[in-house]
Amino acid sequence: MNRTDLLARADAWIAAHREEYITELQQIARIPSVSRADLAQPGAPFGPDCRRVLDYALERGRFYGFDTADHEGYAGSIILGDGEHAIGVIAHLDVVPVGDGWVYPPFGATYLPEHDVLIGRGVDDNKSAFVAGLFAMRMLREFGVPMRHGVRLICGTSEETGMQDMQALRRMGHRFPDTSLVPDAGFPVNYAQKGMIDGALTIPCAGNLTMLDAGSVRNVIPDEAVCVIDADIGTVRAALADLDPADAALLTLTSEGAGTRIVAKGKSGHAAHPAGGDNAIARLSRVLNASGLLCGTAREAIAALTDLTQDAYGISEGVAFTDEPSGELTLVYGVAHLQGGVLTLSVDCRYPVTMDGTQLEAGLRRAWAERGFTVQAFDLSAPFYIPVDDPRVVALQALYKDVTGRDDQPYAMGGGTYSRAVPGAISFGPGMPGIKRDVSAFLPEGHGGAHGRDEVLPIDKLLTVSRIYVAALAELDAVVE
Repeated sequence: MNRTDLLARADAWIAAHREEYITELQQIARIPSVSRADLAQPGAPFGPDCRRVLDYALERGRFYGFDTADHEGYAGSIILGDGEHAIGVIAHLDVVPVGDGWVYPPFGATYLPEHDVLIGRGVDDNKSAFVAGLFAMRMLREFGVPMRHGVRLICGTSEETGMQDMQALRRMGHRFPDTSLVPDAGFPVNYAQKGMIDGALTIPCAGNLTMLDAGSVRNVIPDEAVCVIDADIGTVRAALADLDPADAALLTLTSEGAGTRIVAKGKSGHAAHPAGGDNAIARLSRVLNASGLLCGTAREAIAALTDLTQDAYGISEGVAFTDEPSGELTLVYGVAHLQGGVLTLSVDCRYPVTMDGTQLEAGLRRAWAERGFTVQAFDLSAPFYIPVDDPRVVALQALYKDVTGRDDQPYAMGGGTYSRAVPGAISFGPGMPGIKRDVSAFLPEGHGGAHGRDEVLPIDKLLTVSRIYVAALAELDAVVE
C-alpha cells in the first residue's frame, strides 16, 4: 500500500473514530499517575497510581486484540505482530505534579466542545501519544498493511522523574526495538538533545528564616515561592519599602503568628526553556537578600541563592556555553525547601551536545563549593545525537514534508525524552512548528501549557499525530533492516 492510499484510508478511519479518540484519552488521563518512587511496592516501583495506569493501558491493548507484556511494573508493551523484531513507539504514562490554581479539575480530562479541546494533566504530555500510537496500530492491522516488522507500543512510568523506568530495563538486559519513535517533542525529527544534569545541593540556613518552600519537580520553573520570617509585618514592610516595583507587585505579605509570611509569584514553564518562565525562587531570594532582615547562616545562604538564581544560563557559575548544533546551556534551580536549618536546592542543567560534561561537572562543583553549597546528588546524562543523513531521519523528514507541505528542518532541543535513555529511539512529534494555540477565550494567561495549570490538548492535534504515525511506522518498516 503506497503512502497516498494509506493516508487516505487513515483519514476516513480517524474521522469515523473521532469520538473514540476523545473518550479513550479521557479515561486514561483521569488516572492521577504522578511517578512516586518513594511509594514503591512490589511490582509498582513508582507507586500505586503508576501501577494502576500501566494496568489500565495494558488492559486497553488486550481489549483491542493485541498481545501485552508487563516489564516488572517499570513499563509495559502492547504488541502487534513480531514483538522480537518490532519498530517501537515509546510513550510515558506518568505526569508531572498538578500544583494549585487550576480552573478545571486537574484529572477531570474536561472536554470543551465549543473549543474542541481536552483540559487536564497528561492530556498532552504524554497520554495523547499513547492513544495515537495505539490507534495507529489498530489502523495498520485493520488495513492489512504488509509489515516486515512488528510494532511495540512501550508504555513508561517515570519519564518525568529521570527516566528510571528505561534505565532499569536496560540494567535488566531488556531488549528494545532497534528503532523506536518517541512522540514527546515536536515535528519534524529531533536530531540532538542537550546533555542533562539532575542534582541536589544543601547549605546551612539557620536563623530567623523559619520556612521556605518552592517548586515540586526540578524540571518545572516554580511560579510561587513562600517563606516565613521571624519579624513582624510592619518591620518587614518597612524593610521592603524601596523594592523594585516589578518585584513588589508580585509579593504578598501576611502576618503569621509573631512573624510574617511572604509569597512571591513568578511564571511557570519548562526548565529547558527558561526564557518563557519567571522563577519565583529568584524573586523571593532577591527580596529577602535586599531586605537586610536575615540573620545567622540564613543571611549567607540566601545571598548565595540570590547569586545562583540571577540568571538561568550558567553565567553566575562561570559555565555558560553555546554551540551551533544545540544552542546555549541552561541552568535552573526549580525546587527549594528549608528544613531543620538546612536549605535544599534542586539542579536542572541542559548543556550543549559539543560540551565536555566532565569539565562542566568540575566547574559547577567548584562554583557551588565557593558559595557554601554541598552536593548531595549529581546525575549526568550524556547528550543524544543522530546524524541528519541517517536513512531513518531522511525517511521521516520526507514523510513530514509530504503530509504537512512544510519544509521544516531537523532540530536540536534542550528537553530530554526517551531518546537519550533508549538506543535507537528517535523523537518525532507531536508538536507542530509554527502553530501557537490561543487559549485566552477559556483560560487565564499562563495556563494551558504541558507542565502548567490547565494543560490543553486540541483534538485536531491528536488526530493529526495519529495520522502521521500510521504512515511513519509504515515508512520505517521499509527502511529498517
